[in-house]
Amino acid sequence: MAHLEPLDPKVDSIRILTLLPRVDNGNSKELFCELENKTLSSKPKYEAVSHAWGPGQATDTIYINGQKVPIRPRLHNALRSLQTGERRLLWIDALCINMEDTKERNDHVNIMSYIYSRATKVLAYLGPSHSTFTKSDLEEMDEGYHYFSERNCQLISKSIYWTRRWTIQELIQAKEIRFHLGKGYFTLDNRFNSLSNASNSSWLDDHFERIESHRKYMHSHLQQLEVLLEMFKDLECEDTRDKIFSLLGVADDTAQELIEADYDVDYYELYASLIDYHQSAAPLSCRSDLFRSSTYDPEPWRENWMGFDVSIERSVRVIAFSNLVQKTLNSAVNQTPIPEALSLGDPIVARGVIVGEILSIGGTYDDYVSSWESNKKWKALLESTYKKDRDLAKWRENDAAFYQELLKWDHDEVAAIQNCDTPKSYGYRESQDDEPITREALGSVNEDTQPRRFLGTGGLMGFLPPGAKEGDQICSFWEACFGVVIRKVSEDRWMIVGRATMSKESLTPAVTESVYRDALNYGTENTSYGSLLSKTGDEFWAKQKDLAYEALIFFKLDIPTLQKLTA
Repeated sequence: MAHLEPLDPKVDSIRILTLLPRVDNGNSKELFCELENKTLSSKPKYEAVSHAWGPGQATDTIYINGQKVPIRPRLHNALRSLQTGERRLLWIDALCINMEDTKERNDHVNIMSYIYSRATKVLAYLGPSHSTFTKSDLEEMDEGYHYFSERNCQLISKSIYWTRRWTIQELIQAKEIRFHLGKGYFTLDNRFNSLSNASNSSWLDDHFERIESHRKYMHSHLQQLEVLLEMFKDLECEDTRDKIFSLLGVADDTAQELIEADYDVDYYELYASLIDYHQSAAPLSCRSDLFRSSTYDPEPWRENWMGFDVSIERSVRVIAFSNLVQKTLNSAVNQTPIPEALSLGDPIVARGVIVGEILSIGGTYDDYVSSWESNKKWKALLESTYKKDRDLAKWRENDAAFYQELLKWDHDEVAAIQNCDTPKSYGYRESQDDEPITREALGSVNEDTQPRRFLGTGGLMGFLPPGAKEGDQICSFWEACFGVVIRKVSEDRWMIVGRATMSKESLTPAVTESVYRDALNYGTENTSYGSLLSKTGDEFWAKQKDLAYEALIFFKLDIPTLQKLTA
């Protein structure tokens, strides 16, 4: 990129673009700019542009320091909209960073939030307007807002800008934000008036609410990376790794540099770094009630109670976090070779709860989506398995709902239900983890190639790994609708057969039982939720405590096994 002068590696500096006033030279589409290196010590004044690059190639051009530079049409439209009768100092990633220099790109991504926090304003460009704004419109906008027409409101609500993950840290860190549609703009404070003609904008309202909440509580636990990953999981990036990198600058708990933006890193290394981060991060408190939006609220089947003792919180959440990371990375970790060193590191400790035992095993996934006969046999199996169960009608209802869900599954969801028999990872009782499980104790695991449908105690149902068999137990993890099939091989050891996926409806009764909470908190001093841990000297509570002990299983998992179970 010949128009870019190299930055001095000895001094912290950035490039500032000066957008020159429009000159009527017979070609109104031509844009002229100047680009200059500025040290941070000079305290440069600038506005930072937040925009979606948009699809397509760089088919438009501008002039920078006299050189013709190709840019994408969307950015060209943004510059034309932001051009005024005076020189305007801007910072724009696509023009101020040498994207062909990987080191410079990495360095700037790691300080992106710093750049936006230093800007006098952040100008969020949503796209061109439907019609040209009149002089009276512009005068009204000088007062701080503009009433957009219905057609322009629709353009705002459908802008690809809202789907861009990088915008999160840009908006959270901004001192002041202006959302531009063409030359019209609105702010967070006056958006309700400005967008009074908008319809079907509930998602956008939720999105604004999330942004405002993070701006208000910028240094709270809401700024932990794992909270941000979950909260903004519906947003996208061109480079999948940016789904992680785009949030690092606004996450308060990544300062230990376990994770940095690096476009040379492969997905498995990035995944392992995130697990290291999770294990060293501060425990999360109970779920926040600061958000009322449906996009944040936990799914209805999840419990929302007082939480975990800080001593165990990381081991309770690590399974759900690992799954969240892999979903965020679009299953790319599965397609990356496993670094050999990861099998040699310290194991991850996770807490799980036994939620049922396998009673009956049916056919494969392919059987149920392709064969009437298989579905008929399955219904007969359900009836015979639960014929004496007073909740049989409920289990029928759950089964019908689950069938509709499994029809939506893709290849990755089916492939995730797999065997995982390794002596390096196992389940054990508390304080009895001094010796690993032996290979001989594992025995043989059925090598069928497809997961199979199952029915379990308490109406539990879902799909099992190929190696599972009747009598195996199923262990659940906090906020995960999947678990592991385990098989007892000694008094205090369980082999891990593989991953199971369960229907939400059938899992709900188990995770809402008090014994589930009690099991996870067993052995701690957490009495905040008034459960059996604070009860002594009573036969009933003593029995409940025994049940909690029997339900709790600890796991030692090496990184490859953790990844495989949570893919």
